[in-house]
Amino acid sequence: MSIHVRNFAVVQLPVKNLEVSIKWYRDVLGIPFTFEFSPGDNEAWLNVGGVGLGLIRCPEVPRLDFTDMAGQAQPIISLQVDQIHEVYEELKSKGIEVSEMTYKRGGGYSFRFRDPDGHLNHLWGGWPSAEDEERNT
Repeated sequence: MSIHVRNFAVVQLPVKNLEVSIKWYRDVLGIPFTFEFSPGDNEAWLNVGGVGLGLIRCPEVPRLDFTDMAGQAQPIISLQVDQIHEVYEELKSKGIEVSEMTYKRGGGYSFRFRDPDGHLNHLWGGWPSAEDEERNT
């Protein structure tokens, strides 16, 4: 028998303040609960396109990003959104510090920001259209 990994099942994030993180991921980013959260629980489970996102209360929370060979901070998590330009403006209007919107030929639009625990997150607008590619040549 050979092993066949089908998909990611769960991604777990360590968080300091579970209630603040729930508000961030559920209310700001619109990620729904997998099942109901009860106050006093030490974890909350959200659903990102069928993959579980576990927010796990921890006494110590390491920052989840790393530096690549070019010296650039890289996120562990990248989430795909529709209407990335509108999402970008909405987050900025809520006072969330976001990076500059970037465009990578063949890769599309994206930007970065940090969550309440300092984890670097990346939002990606999906594969570029032919019009996007032409506009960004």
